[in-house]
Amino acid sequence: MNLPNKITVFRFLCIPVLWLFALWQFRYHWVATLLVYFIACVSDTVDGNIARKEKLVTDFGKLMDPLSDKALVLAAFLIQINLGIRTDLVIMIMMAREFLVAGMRMAATVEGEVIAANVFGKAKTFIQMSTTGMTFLILAILEKDQEIIIATNGFNAPQWLNIYCTIAFWIAAVVTFLSGIKYAVDGWHYIKTK
Repeated sequence: MNLPNKITVFRFLCIPVLWLFALWQFRYHWVATLLVYFIACVSDTVDGNIARKEKLVTDFGKLMDPLSDKALVLAAFLIQINLGIRTDLVIMIMMAREFLVAGMRMAATVEGEVIAANVFGKAKTFIQMSTTGMTFLILAILEKDQEIIIATNGFNAPQWLNIYCTIAFWIAAVVTFLSGIKYAVDGWHYIKTK
């Protein structure tokens, strides 16, 4: 397994650590969550750059790199839903898009082809990672300033944080939806009836 693929696997391994730090309420756990998420997100750029520069692009990387991004971002959104920061419809749109693209990738594999991430998919991933990352940053800042109260009855944060998340998540959902349309149009020949 080459270095870019190892970094992709590393990104998968960051997900349970992300969940652990987010849910285990130790002092500055949102700071720790933010750091793990930041490292995992940066690793996405690093593995891609190394793969292209060193000519180490593989079918494994083409398939698993986007999948690791999806898993990481969905984990971040689910953590935030668990806090009550939510727009359920946004998550449903995102998951529907991811299953659609994953299905098309599987159909392409049957034909002996690999669908790599295109510019729309990369833009979608960047916006999703930025949105969730900014939310973790806000939580870390509020935690540091002791403005977040985690009580036995759950999570309590300023109303403006919920408003920000709703707007940001919907922007991410629209980009995600448009990206899914682009993949569907480009890959329709894999799923249409012959």
